[in-house]
Amino acid sequence: MSILNYKHIIIFFISGLIFFSINSCKQNTETKNTENTTIRVDTSLSDLPEDFVLFYNKFSRDSLYQMKHISFPLDGATRAPGSNGDSLIPYHWRRDKWQLHHEFDDFNKIFTRKFIVVDKNLIVEQITGVDGLFKMERRFAKLNDGWNLIYYSVN
Repeated sequence: MSILNYKHIIIFFISGLIFFSINSCKQNTETKNTENTTIRVDTSLSDLPEDFVLFYNKFSRDSLYQMKHISFPLDGATRAPGSNGDSLIPYHWRRDKWQLHHEFDDFNKIFTRKFIVVDKNLIVEQITGVDGLFKMERRFAKLNDGWNLIYYSVN
């Protein structure tokens, strides 16, 4: 295949990603229907699957449990050096550099949290500062050994 054909494939792929991103930003509904799945957005733990809530609470309170339920090296992203948080770079979080995560605290409504139930085996948590300067995303997947943190992004 020539370089020109590779460029066309890459441009087509990037165009699709941009279209998907723009289209998904337009949807502000609490339930999003896609072709094969329904994605549900919840702001309360009590609306989530019971086994996930049990996992999430223990994950937030028990450091040994937390370390056991993270897929290291953990895929994710972090703020690019010198950026104002608007630019993320891929990052792989290592076990020896991991800072434990604790229970969510909105600090008098400075932060908001929502959960996106992609399907019965994938839940995304997003925490955002109301000023828009802080954003965090954690993705949890139900694997053979139960729920695990599989992705972490912060800026």
